[in-house]
Amino acid sequence: MRGVRRMAVTSALLTVLLSASVAPAFDRDRPGVFDYYVLVLGWSPTYCLIEGRLRRDTQCDAKTPHDLVLHGLWPQYDKGWPKDCYAGRRPWVPSEVIDTMRDIMPSKNLIIHEYATHGTCAGLTPEQYYDAARALYDKVSLPPEFSDPERRRDLSPAGVEREFLAANPWLSADMIAVTCRRDALLDIRVCFDRDLRPRKCGPNEDQRRLCRADTINVPVP
Repeated sequence: MRGVRRMAVTSALLTVLLSASVAPAFDRDRPGVFDYYVLVLGWSPTYCLIEGRLRRDTQCDAKTPHDLVLHGLWPQYDKGWPKDCYAGRRPWVPSEVIDTMRDIMPSKNLIIHEYATHGTCAGLTPEQYYDAARALYDKVSLPPEFSDPERRRDLSPAGVEREFLAANPWLSADMIAVTCRRDALLDIRVCFDRDLRPRKCGPNEDQRRLCRADTINVPVP
């Protein structure tokens, strides 16, 4: 009998401990609860080479090539990140907002997805979220070497960072990271605080994890 009681108590304690460890994670995914932003700027030629053209994505139309596009503005915790922070209703992005973003964010589906997944966690309306995202996108200058349609380049991730730092002297090396896919430049990530001021990135932007390649290709636009 004592053994049965002991097992019951042990089971109850495990349930409490598991609940205590899981609850904070769910509790954190609430609108406006985050530590900083990471601006994600996608290198469109890589996306188009790897999958965009296969999907017949309009972003990859050869008549209107893109280089650095806005992928998203992601709220982050100092470690980890929230997502899908719905505030009691299904997120909706007005068509007017979508239309105003298409020049730097060519995919309508991406605009809708990014607000639902990340914008809701910023605690902002779609208008506020995309106003902030555009302001930060406009702040980042593309290094002139990256816009040369005749120049295919191979650089180290650190080399890509150096060129962006040179073109954006308001940045420091700990505020930027590079990601790659199939040994090609995928995106540039730049960190900002909640007031949209540049800040040091966190463990989420660990360069060794985001791109392990020694050299990456930068496809031409």
